[in-house]
Amino acid sequence: MPLQPRMRIAMHTALAFESSRTPVTRQPASTQTAPSASKPKLAVSSPIASKDPFGSLLSSLTKGSAASTTTSTPSPASIFGGSASIAPMTAAATPAPASSAITLQTPGIQALVTSIMNGSFQPTYVTNPAQLQETTPAGTDTMPNFYYASDQTANELASMLGGTVVQRPAFGQDQGWNEPLANFVQLPNGQTFNAADIAYYAKTGSVGASQLTADLTQSINEGAAWTNYYTNGGPIPTFATGYVGPPISGMSYPAGSIGHDGNVVNPAMAASINT
Repeated sequence: MPLQPRMRIAMHTALAFESSRTPVTRQPASTQTAPSASKPKLAVSSPIASKDPFGSLLSSLTKGSAASTTTSTPSPASIFGGSASIAPMTAAATPAPASSAITLQTPGIQALVTSIMNGSFQPTYVTNPAQLQETTPAGTDTMPNFYYASDQTANELASMLGGTVVQRPAFGQDQGWNEPLANFVQLPNGQTFNAADIAYYAKTGSVGASQLTADLTQSINEGAAWTNYYTNGGPIPTFATGYVGPPISGMSYPAGSIGHDGNVVNPAMAASINT
């Protein structure tokens, strides 16, 4: 089947631990009972002892039943005045590990650029010949699979770009032709393009984020123009060399990536102009 001309940019070489011990507070020791009252009293009956200068003191000390005495054990901190409670030792808390949850980017060109650059987006294509068979007035043949992204790849692209997957013929067809349907991505702004055209750029992450941003924008803008042509007819789309076009509506772009003319800057063209 004769294919319409299609523009595509070539690959550029360019515990926290918590002590379980209960806080210890040292209290006065239990009282000790003085010797039983049945213990013989110490009596001073000797006249000599009565004249002892210390006799009155001894008598007062021994008069009557021996008084009960209480011996208290001071708390360790009492030597500094007052009493103190001994707090339990607590190990320093260890910060909990950071969450490994991944925060998804806002759908758009930059989400796709990031996935291509870090290698997380690995597209696949339809490989079953029966799904690539085309019937024409001249007979049957097999379409090249690089125009047919797999369902998984198309869904991944649609998710990253914020669109939906729709199926339609990869190219316009004449009466009597029966082409296999390809996976396209339709954006909220209405632009619709072949998912396989965008999947191609997953192999060109080495060109850098700026060039990749331009390449993806170009492929979406041009792909949407071709889809419109195949669907509605009209003049065949043409594009100037290095054309990228305006930023995709509804998507954010890095600062400095949009030129004074309102179009996304193509670093490859800018470099060739400055040399």
